[in-house]
Amino acid sequence: MTQTFSFDEAVFRELDAELGAEDTAEILTSFLADTDRKLVRLETDGQTRSVIKREAHSMKSSAATFGFNQLSRLARELEAGAESMPHAALPESIRELRQTFEATRSFARDNLLNIKSGMTL
Repeated sequence: MTQTFSFDEAVFRELDAELGAEDTAEILTSFLADTDRKLVRLETDGQTRSVIKREAHSMKSSAATFGFNQLSRLARELEAGAESMPHAALPESIRELRQTFEATRSFARDNLLNIKSGMTL
């Protein structure tokens, strides 16, 4: 079974130190909501390769910004394979990305979002 979650705390702490806790929580909340929307788009239009490539590229970069290594890696692999991956393999890659995102979102809710900031997902 594939590892579904990997987090680089040093990357997140650096972002938090640069932006401050409240701004980091706000951006993280936006990232989680936006990534969920992108995954819904992929799940409903997961055969349009230009859509796959664009959404995976965006997820890859954003996930890396927060230190979500596994999510970033899977998005990078989907982006790279968007043009050449067999049609039958696309839904499985998207499912794996969703599974990893769900683990990431759960971790972020439980461990990274500052309850005092009023941010909820």
